[in-house]
Amino acid sequence: MKSTKTQVWVRIYNLPLEYWRPRAIFSIIRGRDTTLSLDDHAMRKNRGMFARVLMDIDLLSPLPDYLLVERPDFAFVAGVEYEWLPPFFFHCKMIGHELAKCRVIHDQGRVPGPQHKPSQKATSDERE
Repeated sequence: MKSTKTQVWVRIYNLPLEYWRPRAIFSIIRGRDTTLSLDDHAMRKNRGMFARVLMDIDLLSPLPDYLLVERPDFAFVAGVEYEWLPPFFFHCKMIGHELAKCRVIHDQGRVPGPQHKPSQKATSDERE
């Protein structure tokens, strides 16, 4: 059975101080895939540069770079960064296999590239 879902640590940036609580973080990302866990800093309400959330995401769905958070009389944009995404190929809807071994490519005689390229953890030097 083909799976298009994977677990990914997601970083959420630009949270106002009053939203730096597990309940608030879960409410912000509600409706986006399945939230599994918060990292230790977010669970202890330790405010940092970002909150880390472990999510079960479907790679067929769009992966937003930001979330618009709207509350009565207040709205803000929270940045979103995915710490690591596996290679995902839309032509066969499979995660992380080698192109050379893909039966779909060999049967169709074409070589498409991955839609989601493997990513690495961003370092502070890589951020703007």
